[in-house]
Amino acid sequence: MKGTNTLTFKQKQAVVKSLFKQYHRAKLRLYCLENMNYYPQVSTSVIKETKNQYKKSMAERLNSGIEDKDELKSLISSFEMIIKALSHDSQLIIVNEYVEQKENEWWVDYYSRATYYRLKTRALEEFLFYVNVY
Repeated sequence: MKGTNTLTFKQKQAVVKSLFKQYHRAKLRLYCLENMNYYPQVSTSVIKETKNQYKKSMAERLNSGIEDKDELKSLISSFEMIIKALSHDSQLIIVNEYVEQKENEWWVDYYSRATYYRLKTRALEEFLFYVNVY
């Protein structure tokens, strides 16, 4: 991958944005998996005898769901650990811009425009350093 000096501000922003898309997808998928009913419930009034079988056994589907949950939890916790490792200003910017996806000018109460963009560049570089993208 390219070094820090070769990536422009827009490119760094695009890389971080795509990484956080993965983070948000993982959180949504985990939410869906946790709220899905894994364990079959049998209602005797609804049971029909059929000859069709599922392609995967119930045990295989349960194991697959558990493995998916573990992978998603690992990915999410990795992002959270990286965010905790950032400096205070970088945390504030990354959380507001990419995790919570606040409106465009949330930073006006905290920084001047020049300071915000300087700190945002630093936050992007710091995040990419921990992700080891470059």
